[in-house]
Amino acid sequence: MNRQADRLSRIGLEGFAAIDEHFGRAKRRPPAPKVPYIPQTNPIPATKVIDSSEAAQRYNGKVYINYPRGKPVLF
Repeated sequence: MNRQADRLSRIGLEGFAAIDEHFGRAKRRPPAPKVPYIPQTNPIPATKVIDSSEAAQRYNGKVYINYPRGKPVLF
C-alpha cells in the first residue's frame, strides 16, 4: 500500500510540474473585498404547518399537486 501511495504522489508531483511548466506558476489571488455585514430579514412570513388530516378538512379531501407538465426544456 505504501509503495502505491509513493507512486501516486510522484505521478501527482510530475503532473503538477508539467502544468506549471506549460501554463506558468499560479499568481496570487487578490484578497476578497470586504463587504460590511448587513443582516437580512426574511421577506416571506412564516406559515403554520398543518398535518394531512387538517389539510383534508381544509381542502375537502381534494389533493392539489403541482407537477410540471411535459418534458423539461434545456436552454
